[in-house]
Amino acid sequence: MGSGLSMAARAEITAKYARQYARASQKDKGRLLDEVVAVTGWSRDNARRQLRAAAKPRPARPRRRRRPRKYSYDALKVLQRVWAFSGYECGKYLAAAMPTLLDSLERHGELVAGKRLFSS
Repeated sequence: MGSGLSMAARAEITAKYARQYARASQKDKGRLLDEVVAVTGWSRDNARRQLRAAAKPRPARPRRRRRPRKYSYDALKVLQRVWAFSGYECGKYLAAAMPTLLDSLERHGELVAGKRLFSS
């Protein structure tokens, strides 16, 4: 079925032939396709598609800026503890139950300033 080439090897071969394929005449394109098919084991249609795609320049993606933290590290630890006590509810249900959970945890001494949140 296919040749024993790795994906990286096929990509390298495709990149090498893509530059030639883009500038070749119709007759030479057929010859280049034959060579790529023989080396990679791809069908002619797939080889043509791969060569065209490799010849197109890829636009550079802009880097995404990270969103600033919404909660401090200490607040996150408290939220994780409350979330664990709630049975790992989803955000919608956790937000609705938060006042009750916080009151209950404070009343039972689970949320006290200076107390370790998670015991090891």
